[in-house]
Amino acid sequence: MSAKRPNERPEMTGIPNTPFPLKRVVMLLLAIAAACAASALMLPKSAAAKDVIGLSPAQTKNVKRVQAYLNAISTLRAQFLQVTSQGQYAQGEFMMSRPGRMRIDYDPPTPVLIVSNGTFVMYKDEELDQLSFVPLSAVPASMFIGETVDFFGDDLLITDYTNAAGVIRVTVQRSEDPAEGSLTLVLAAQPLALKKWSVVDAQGIGTTVSLLGPEFGISLNDSLFKVENRPHKKSGD
Repeated sequence: MSAKRPNERPEMTGIPNTPFPLKRVVMLLLAIAAACAASALMLPKSAAAKDVIGLSPAQTKNVKRVQAYLNAISTLRAQFLQVTSQGQYAQGEFMMSRPGRMRIDYDPPTPVLIVSNGTFVMYKDEELDQLSFVPLSAVPASMFIGETVDFFGDDLLITDYTNAAGVIRVTVQRSEDPAEGSLTLVLAAQPLALKKWSVVDAQGIGTTVSLLGPEFGISLNDSLFKVENRPHKKSGD
């Protein structure tokens, strides 16, 4: 897949004026880990579909088309805007390199760097210089950055699907505990293009991450997926 960049960056209008606090960032990511379907690295390859809404054959074909599209993404880099239903926001840069590697670099004033090296996801508070680790298999991002994406794995419930006004939305939950939350992927239908994802956690708080100016199939240096020591940049630096 060749690299591409839109000619114009979408305008970020209507951004709330409440910053996204560090604790909420970390707790959100842990909540997403429970909300998203299990890690693609751990999904059985030949599991039967868990479909609780009764997808038609045409809808199933379309979901599999989305799955194939996601599996074709080897690398991704994009700016992102992250907004919660409580009016909190953050923004920064997202990078992914399959299999297993990811970097989420938040802009000031959020002093957070999140890096996956393929085994662990490392959360760094750059202001306090504190580092914590979570297994990659416990984080829903592994759904995107693992070897494969599998919507029809035995650990997943497909709980909603819509294809209207040129936009496809697929919602999944964990089959073992659907009350933990849900993840909705939002894509342009023609041609297929990942635009955003939304998470509703166990407390009912929604978070939407929109991709801005994504580039696919680009070269990403291995050093990006290591946690380096660097001074924290404050707003205005």
